[in-house]
Amino acid sequence: MNDPTKHSTDSGALEHVKEIAALVKKYEDQDLYQRIVDLRDEIFALREENLSLKETLKQMQDAADISDDLVREGNFYYRKLAGGSKAGPYCLACWDGDRKLVSVQLYRYGQYQCGRCQTDKFKKD
Repeated sequence: MNDPTKHSTDSGALEHVKEIAALVKKYEDQDLYQRIVDLRDEIFALREENLSLKETLKQMQDAADISDDLVREGNFYYRKLAGGSKAGPYCLACWDGDRKLVSVQLYRYGQYQCGRCQTDKFKKD
């Protein structure tokens, strides 16, 4: 999979803008120079937006991958692992509401509690 933090094409465009700006400055065309500086700023903004969108996409893909591995058992989710084993239990409310995979902890007498949302759950054996 491609690394979403790589940005070779926009770096090349930015280098071209810098070279053109240097040439324009040499010929002392202030209006054209300002337009190139504005273009450079737009490239920076697009680059920032692109990186943000790539990060959001990666988070969504990761959540989709996790979702494919989750199995609901009672009030918990478990994640299927290789070899037929499973990890968990995980908080049902945190995953269903916010797509956060949060382990629940044994609280007392078969009662589990999520440290994030503080929801209490009882495990059925």
